Amino acid sequence: MYALLGLVFGLFLSATPTLSASVEVETRSMQEIYLSALQENKTLRVSWGGDVRTSGDLIASAFEESFPGITVQVLGDLSKYLDGRINRVYQTSAGLDDGADVVVIQSVHNFPQWKEQNRLLNYKPVNWDDIYPEFVDADGAYAGYYIFTFGPTVYNPLVYQISDLPQYYTDYLADQWANKIILPYPNDDDAVLYLFTLITNKYGWSFIDTLATQGVMWVRGTATPSLYIAENNSSISLSNLFARSDSISFASSTAFAEGVNSSINSDVYMAWPQTGAIFATTPAPETAKLFMNFLLSDERQALVGDDGFATRRTFDTGGVFNQANVEPLGYGEFMSDRRLVESWRLQFERIFGTPQGLDPLDLAL
Repeated sequence: MYALLGLVFGLFLSATPTLSASVEVETRSMQEIYLSALQENKTLRVSWGGDVRTSGDLIASAFEESFPGITVQVLGDLSKYLDGRINRVYQTSAGLDDGADVVVIQSVHNFPQWKEQNRLLNYKPVNWDDIYPEFVDADGAYAGYYIFTFGPTVYNPLVYQISDLPQYYTDYLADQWANKIILPYPNDDDAVLYLFTLITNKYGWSFIDTLATQGVMWVRGTATPSLYIAENNSSISLSNLFARSDSISFASSTAFAEGVNSSINSDVYMAWPQTGAIFATTPAPETAKLFMNFLLSDERQALVGDDGFATRRTFDTGGVFNQANVEPLGYGEFMSDRRLVESWRLQFERIFGTPQGLDPLDLAL
């Protein structure tokens, strides 16, 4: 299966050959690139996908602290909106601007298209050769910078032990979990949508129909379930957010909620490379290169990665390609077929309804 998906995703990453040739891996030190970036004296515009507004701000702050004199403007939004904004700026500027210098989003289907349009700057940061080749474009147009996952059970360790948790998705249908499940709408996020397709393909629509009767709390945003589950998280300033520490989720990011854990169960789950690139229209190419090297630096890579997974082999302690129940390349294949994505989205929307509730970007953390 991996061989087939590797072939498909490899074609997906390579796209149609462009006028830009492959480049060599960066040989300059971060300090040398930094000095060149200072000479540009430009504010770096970073389109950073995520459903927590502060996620990109945290990266920008760390970058600015490491490299004084450089300013980052974070253009944060859901990935599915950022790509449209980028394309609109490109169209209205007659191809002179993409509205950003750097983009890091989960909407991975955009990157081969942007490459085919000659809109990406081919660049290979210092640690390029440490990234799994399945996660990079051969010419250096884009690469996976982090691995994110959905499917592992998210829970409050003050309430549950690992032995208490469901091991298969069908376990969530037991009476003990009725009214205790919090999930983001699968028709509101492509990554969650892909997870739901995996579950449906394994257990059938009867599972989905029964799940709909379990009193699930449906929310917008993949961080939102973890924030509800968190115990006494005083960093949350949201008046209508109340503790549900006895609840669990199988589709949530734990990065922004204190007091929650995640545990890989025995069932299928999904993982994908959060992908980034530099736009060729950038007026600050050296600053953009410095930022990409920063994201791949040992310091940053040691801080991120779901369940010990990483796109850099050195930091992939969990062995993302060695897991029995996840296909790390499947999401890229799925996203490249937009008609299929839309078909699945509408199926789930028919059952669960249109996404309701607070915009996740309004979560104040």
